Amino acid sequence: MTWRDEIVSALAATDIDVVAYLPDTPLGPLLDRLEETDVRIVPVAREEEAVGVLSGAWLAGERGALLCQSSGLATAINGLASLAVPAGIPFVAFVTRRGGPGEFNRAQVPFGYAMEDVLDAIGIRTASLSHPGDVERYAELAAESAFATDSPYVLILEPTLTGVKDEF
Repeated sequence: MTWRDEIVSALAATDIDVVAYLPDTPLGPLLDRLEETDVRIVPVAREEEAVGVLSGAWLAGERGALLCQSSGLATAINGLASLAVPAGIPFVAFVTRRGGPGEFNRAQVPFGYAMEDVLDAIGIRTASLSHPGDVERYAELAAESAFATDSPYVLILEPTLTGVKDEF
């Protein structure tokens, strides 16, 4: 089973109803797989919009997930810190890391390295996933924690899992 299949399985096991996403190359095949399920897939123009979509879904009695890359998550910090965290809006996020070893785009580096510290500072828990085979269990546990504690939980999908963008 691929890491993408593991995420699809975990979303089904944790009763995720809606996935808000901003397209990213490694996430494309995952989105294709999600289109074959009963999960409602909502494209957004900016990641902070996804925080609003997932907040509305929660208030309507649905469970949600976010798919994006790390630089996009950086643009959603205000929505996370001023809406999701204080209002107790739970969801699980799957975030592809940019900015680490092998990164070709220097604009990706600052938040790629600071992501966990920034999220910790606003009260959002994180875990990094590097190896296939670990993804499904961590995704299930993260979703269970998010919905049990009414808070977002971010799973960082490392390039060793998703593949490094090779655009030198």
